[in-house]
Amino acid sequence: MLSQLGNFFIALGLSASFIQLFTVILNKGYFKYALIISYMAVIHFLSISLAFLILIYGFIISDFTIQNVLENSHSLKPMIYKISGSWGSHEGSMLLWCWVMAFYGFLITINKQSLKKETKSLILLFQGFLSFGFVFYLYFLSNPLESSNILSEEGYGLNPLLQDPGLAFHPPFLYLGYVGLSIVWSFALAGLIRNTINKEWARNIRIWALTSWVFLTIGISLGSWWAYYELGWGGYWFWDPVENVSLIPWIIATALIHNLLALEKKEILINWSVLLSLLGFILSIIGTFIVRSGLITSVHAFASDPTRGIFIILLLFLVTLLSLSIYAKNYIKKQPNVELNFFSKETFLIINNLLLSVIAFTVFLGTIYPLIVETINNNRISVGPPFYNITVIPFAILLAFFSALGPILAWNQNNIKQLLRNISIPLGLTLIITIAIFFMFENLSLIIFIGLFSGIWLFLNSLNNLTHIRFQGLNNWASFFAHSGFAILILGVSISSSHQNEYEGKLDINNQINFSGYILKFESFNEEIVENYITTKGKFKLSRNDNEFFLYPEKRFYPIEQSQTTEAAIISSNLSQFYLVLGEQINDKSWVIRIWYKPMIMLIWIGGLFMGIGGLLSLVKRIKIKSAKQISFFIMLIFLSGNLFADNKIQNNEDRVTDISLQIRCMVC
Repeated sequence: MLSQLGNFFIALGLSASFIQLFTVILNKGYFKYALIISYMAVIHFLSISLAFLILIYGFIISDFTIQNVLENSHSLKPMIYKISGSWGSHEGSMLLWCWVMAFYGFLITINKQSLKKETKSLILLFQGFLSFGFVFYLYFLSNPLESSNILSEEGYGLNPLLQDPGLAFHPPFLYLGYVGLSIVWSFALAGLIRNTINKEWARNIRIWALTSWVFLTIGISLGSWWAYYELGWGGYWFWDPVENVSLIPWIIATALIHNLLALEKKEILINWSVLLSLLGFILSIIGTFIVRSGLITSVHAFASDPTRGIFIILLLFLVTLLSLSIYAKNYIKKQPNVELNFFSKETFLIINNLLLSVIAFTVFLGTIYPLIVETINNNRISVGPPFYNITVIPFAILLAFFSALGPILAWNQNNIKQLLRNISIPLGLTLIITIAIFFMFENLSLIIFIGLFSGIWLFLNSLNNLTHIRFQGLNNWASFFAHSGFAILILGVSISSSHQNEYEGKLDINNQINFSGYILKFESFNEEIVENYITTKGKFKLSRNDNEFFLYPEKRFYPIEQSQTTEAAIISSNLSQFYLVLGEQINDKSWVIRIWYKPMIMLIWIGGLFMGIGGLLSLVKRIKIKSAKQISFFIMLIFLSGNLFADNKIQNNEDRVTDISLQIRCMVC
């Protein structure tokens, strides 16, 4: 019954998007059908919302007559994992994708930006095109509400890797960012057709670009944090293809936000802003194709299905063809003649955007090249962290250097002497601190030294800009948080990667080792049944002088999924962390263990949080709501992003697959 009702609403949503799109096409006009377009967008949103709620309800009540529930749930699952299981599969996540796209279309329909009727109708027309394509794919090729042919009293269970609070929130945030770029795409095409790429267009589209950027920032940070504590390999970013395809649109969105600022203030970089607006969503679809086509084997990838991959690449082709055709026909041929002074805000924005574009292209090339090679000659090659460390990090450091100066500069031109006076204190402090660090630590590589210098330089300049920047209020603080967050992230990466310690070996019960100035003692281990898994939990004492910590790494067995996983024990101390993994049991008294000391690693996620706060402040400034509501909106989003900093001393309710961990380690080697 639920399956049939859910499919009815998906079909209704598909019909609404069909009418929304083809009524206009067949009658060759969009202005006189503006009311129909809006009504169909609302019906589409309500229909997809009801279908999504029905799927979630099916998971909550464990309705195993629905194939998706049967394959991805179990009656013993905790409620949060039943709900998150609704988007934990390929089919469910595509329904989430379609719902987010419908939701953004609904927001345009209620028209809080007071868009002109023609512009609003065109945006909804293009959203209808996208919605029709993706819901058609959902209904016929990836139906999450398909009835099961098997009568079963129990489900097969949810992948233990997805039974995690981080993974419950990570996909929705990512999709709110990914799919939010569809509105940016529609805005760009509407502006091209109506020849309204101007300051007002930049102000309107920047809200949506910022919204997508903020959600992508939170989503990527949550994913990085999940990979760190859940997969048990001690890392936070592996340059996995699926990690990369979420990072690339984020980089493009970052460049777009800065471009739109230049367009809004000086009416420059017009065509480049439009092109970035189109590329952001096109790259999101490419990422969807890579994840769902079966081209890659990844911790993140969904089950492969060639038919699904062919349809997505066909949809990608149509979106790209439509985008480039409209762009080629309507691009802005005449632009204001602006004389660029090197020491001006607009010049540094151009430099930063070039660097961001190079970084995005490099990551895209490293991601797609192995797939192309394997497709052509069936030879599998790996492009791993060494490639990205050599190619991306130098440009990221240059980006940090120029980002430090951009906010303090004025438009048009600047007084060089005044500029030097403004940066003299940050520059002097940066040199002193970096040189002191160089003499304090041994074996400091050149790239780490430069990374520390650029991070300190950017942070001190961001702090300095609070007093010298030429605009006040939330924009001032938004710039500070966004740029200082990037600086803190660079410092976290530089310090943790250059000074981490690691031990891997056998340890017997009641024996101890010396590690990073601490004594690690293996006290005991025991087995117990907890909720829906059986755990073998070790107890380790980490001590130095009067300081004692207890770590409880685990090996878990999930009977429902017939899957064995491991759980890292993580202890935080002054932004640094001890990270302990229980390996294989050798005999009754001996286990293989692996422990890391990661100095200042929490700076990485603090930096991500700061960048998210910067984006939120800028977004709140631009949303036309009352001050009290602005504050409430900001607090709500900060609360939602608070998952990044859950207390590490609380034992996590999740797991990591041992063989995946070993594969990752081998690939790193």
